[in-house]
Amino acid sequence: MRPTELIRTASFRIALFYAALFLASVLVIFAVIYLATAGDIARQLSSSVEEDLTALKAEYQFGGLDNVVAGILSRMHATQGRTAYYLLQTPDGRLLAGNAGPLPPKAGWTDFLAATSGAPGAKGRVMAKAVVLPDGSYLLVGRDATRLDELEHRIIQAFLWGSVATLILAGFGAVLMSMVSLRRVEAITRATEEIMSGNLARRIPDAGGRDEFGRLAMQVNLMLDRIEALMNGLKQVSSDIAHDLKTPMTRLRHGLELTRHKADSVEAYQAAVDRAIAECDLTLRSFDALLRIAQIEAGTRRSGFRPVDLPGLVETILEAYQPVAEESGHLLTAAVAEGTVVRGDQDLLTQMLANLVENALKHTPAGTRIAVMVTPDNDRWTLCVADNGPGVSADERDNLFQRFYRTEAGRAAPGSGLGLSLVAAVAQLHDAPIEISDNEPGLKICVSFAAAE
Repeated sequence: MRPTELIRTASFRIALFYAALFLASVLVIFAVIYLATAGDIARQLSSSVEEDLTALKAEYQFGGLDNVVAGILSRMHATQGRTAYYLLQTPDGRLLAGNAGPLPPKAGWTDFLAATSGAPGAKGRVMAKAVVLPDGSYLLVGRDATRLDELEHRIIQAFLWGSVATLILAGFGAVLMSMVSLRRVEAITRATEEIMSGNLARRIPDAGGRDEFGRLAMQVNLMLDRIEALMNGLKQVSSDIAHDLKTPMTRLRHGLELTRHKADSVEAYQAAVDRAIAECDLTLRSFDALLRIAQIEAGTRRSGFRPVDLPGLVETILEAYQPVAEESGHLLTAAVAEGTVVRGDQDLLTQMLANLVENALKHTPAGTRIAVMVTPDNDRWTLCVADNGPGVSADERDNLFQRFYRTEAGRAAPGSGLGLSLVAAVAQLHDAPIEISDNEPGLKICVSFAAAE
């Protein structure tokens, strides 16, 4: 794993972004600390200087320079000249009183160096404010700012060390996150390369977590399961098409070959053409059914879903197949709950129910009772087509929805074996579970639809 690959990962960039965010947070925290400590001390010092200077100016108002000199001496004695600084000098620069002398006259706030309460012989900063008295004398009051400067230095030093530690930890976290994510991405990449090379059984490794990579692996694996099933179905369909369409094409060719050698009249040729057309029609119907199933499985018909009235749909199918049932000796009945509305494609649902009824009519003997039922099941509606015919063995039921599959008993009946495959495709399009069960006797096929809102 090269360093350049780590740097180019999205997780590394995200980690750097968070490092910058944390650094900004550290800056805000230390700014708050500074305002709460050093700023407060600076305000106290400036307030003390202002009050002392105001008091000395008041003393000058009442007693002149002599009163100011006495006030300065009294204050110096009280502080022993360790934290407070005073200066009173004449306009020509002669020192009258104080321990901070002499200085160039400059009114307002000023800083200067002087021997403070720190280490012996060391000089520290004094924060002072000066005024020029009415007689031209220069008066200055200051306070030792050594403690304030030391606190500021410590805060700045702590900020720098905190920033360095933040950047180091963020860099370490960025590299660690990049290595973890890159390792998982490489595992996904290797799996996809195997899949693209043709190994459809390969799956994305899942570490068992519920993070974004785990959810992605789960969804991709579900997609791969679906693709593998579709590809296997495609292979099976190709094999079934080649197998099941070979028979009618062989019959067609054999009939044409036989006609070419043995037909001796126009009527014989016409009969051969009629048989060839019938075989072609059967083949075309099989292809139409396959195309219709493919269109349904593609899901393009979902956009046309509308509320569908199941009682009306059942009534339509019964009207269409009642004459056929009577002619073949079957009894076709219906029992439908009122107010049954589902959301779906009405044409496809009609085709599905028609296939179920037609399948029951085709594969049951005369005298069989066929019932179409719609019953409520919690918040769903279940559509069932049941008969009391010979039924289907349990080991064959799971194969009934496969394309071109036909039971041994049903091979003699006309058809292509795609009717129930279309039923399964329509049910899947509508997210409707389909179930085959024993009707004791007979066969029962039920499709469960969600009730329309």
